[in-house]
Amino acid sequence: MTILDDQIRKLVNQSCLYLDDADWPNYLGLYTTEFTYRIVCYSPELRKDMVWMEQDRKGMTNLVNNLENHITRQGRFMHQVQIAAINPQGAFSETISPFLVVYTDLEGVTTIFAAGRYIDVIDTTSNKPLISNRKVVLDTRDLGSG
Repeated sequence: MTILDDQIRKLVNQSCLYLDDADWPNYLGLYTTEFTYRIVCYSPELRKDMVWMEQDRKGMTNLVNNLENHITRQGRFMHQVQIAAINPQGAFSETISPFLVVYTDLEGVTTIFAAGRYIDVIDTTSNKPLISNRKVVLDTRDLGSG
């Protein structure tokens, strides 16, 4: 079966909706069993990328299962994503998706929390596309605590 660009767009958008709702089982269900997840941010002082997080499926599962033990912001995050490019590469497609994350606190005040782009590798070998690799490239370097 051929995976359509619309299915890939839906996958990337759905990942953001699950993040917004902290729906971790469904979020992780959008990834292959062998996926990798990496967050990087370029440091002009160091003149190279800083790796803020790098996890496989087991590490991500442990991370989300322990979020209740972490300091978290009270309020709501919302991801705004635009799939800018879908580049087929054989059995996979690479997507580039700029995003903004806005945060609304309990008082109803909304601020921009982060900006960056997702670079996803989408496995298109089955009838349902899944993310096999997500690289989060942040422009924002100060996320505060939580």
